[in-house]
Amino acid sequence: MIFETRYKAWEYLSTKIANKIADYSNTIILGILKWALPIVYQVSQELNIPASFLVVKNLTYNDVKFWVTTSNGINLYNKWLIDKLWLDTMKVKEIQREKYEEAKYDKEKYDLYYNDYSWKQVIIIDEWIYTWLTAVAASKYAKQLGASRVILAVPVARSVVIDRIKNFFDEIICIETVEDRTFNLSKYYMSFYKLWSEDVNELFYKLKAKSLFLG
Repeated sequence: MIFETRYKAWEYLSTKIANKIADYSNTIILGILKWALPIVYQVSQELNIPASFLVVKNLTYNDVKFWVTTSNGINLYNKWLIDKLWLDTMKVKEIQREKYEEAKYDKEKYDLYYNDYSWKQVIIIDEWIYTWLTAVAASKYAKQLGASRVILAVPVARSVVIDRIKNFFDEIICIETVEDRTFNLSKYYMSFYKLWSEDVNELFYKLKAKSLFLG
């Protein structure tokens, strides 16, 4: 399936979530700050589900993502990639500490202190899944805070990644799974406009002003 625009894909995702989940009265949307913010904003408004955000920082070396760290200290890494990149333990720890401080800074900057996940259904929304690290970190975060059910919702993802992470979620809602080793998100949209940092920041403060924002 080729989506007409990013907004159309997000509309389809909202519809699929609504069709799949019978009751979301005790539900929270959890998005990854900040590039998933536009899709979280749209789904939250369309389905009237409150939203919160988790800060996740990617650790990369030579443009290869091998680790993620979150603002609450969850770390996930791909040991095979670390070995392949010939990264020693000291270098990895150095990068991890730097990114963790960045995550904490963003958490404070955007006032992201909501943690009432006990016995709630949590829908983790991202625009695409290429590697498993970010989505699984978000799942672990929600479960660590007591979520009773964790769902991943995404418009498009690699099927091999969906298979790898399915045990970390109670359900995965994905419109389009693809067998694409050189995954490029723009290939799945007729019109794929770039999201600019200024626009995303402006949208965050629009969401923050609404009653559905949880912090």
